[in-house]
Amino acid sequence: MTVPMDMLNPAIVDIGPEGLSLSCSASGPQLGLDEPGDKFDGPLAIQLELSQLEGRISVTGTLEGTAIRQCVRCLAEYADPLLVSIYAEYLPQASGTAKSAPAEQGRRNARRGAQPAELEEEADEEDELYWYQGDHLDLVPMLREQVILAAPMQPICREDCLGLCPQCGQNLNERRCGCPPAQAPSPFRVLRGRGSKGENA
Repeated sequence: MTVPMDMLNPAIVDIGPEGLSLSCSASGPQLGLDEPGDKFDGPLAIQLELSQLEGRISVTGTLEGTAIRQCVRCLAEYADPLLVSIYAEYLPQASGTAKSAPAEQGRRNARRGAQPAELEEEADEEDELYWYQGDHLDLVPMLREQVILAAPMQPICREDCLGLCPQCGQNLNERRCGCPPAQAPSPFRVLRGRGSKGENA
């Protein structure tokens, strides 16, 4: 059972010198994870520790649950245990500042392509930095982004997944089909074809 979402919108004044502990559960839609590919088996358990020093707020903790993903090889859905380590820093943002929180970049950052190592390090640092305004801290966008970033680029149900038969589409993990094994194209086939054309010329 999930709790009211104001648990993930704590007041800044509640983050005292001893910090603030948050423990709650949230569904995928409550975290804004409502795309067709965002499926979960039950709620997500959230454990967070917040501390504040001169306006800078640190958030650490974990998010646990079970994601339902589709294997890229056999296209079957499977349960994928989800354990996300949370670390984020929040800084106060002055009114009218144009800079936006990385969480608002959402899925654009989630599936980044390959980048040079130094650029990846800079991007990782930006992903950990967020901004807040007013007297409350909205943790939902940050949690949503962390779950998205934790999703595998190529989800596979198991390492030895056999995938689908390219000829009849049978899931080979369930049973073998009667199709003959596919033969890899021979590089000499092209040469033979050119040779026969030359002979006919």
